Amino acid sequence: MKLSNRRLWLFGAIAIGAIILITLLTAPTRNKVSSGSTYSRSPDGYGAWYAFMSERGTPVKRWRKPFDDLANNQNAQPPTTLLR
Repeated sequence: MKLSNRRLWLFGAIAIGAIILITLLTAPTRNKVSSGSTYSRSPDGYGAWYAFMSERGTPVKRWRKPFDDLANNQNAQPPTTLLR
């Protein structure tokens, strides 16, 4: 009976290890470059929001320079919404 019990525990440990390994290998990776981008329609992107606001006629501009240039920009007209 002890041998059978050990085999059961070993099989369970191998199964759990395999599940963890498969989960780690198939998990989606985060692309930090496109995260929060108005060009990306993924859940962490703002592409759908940008398209919606453009269709409503709201003036929306894409900033194509480094964020530090925008933060230090003195010509920003209120109200300004910054998405990062």
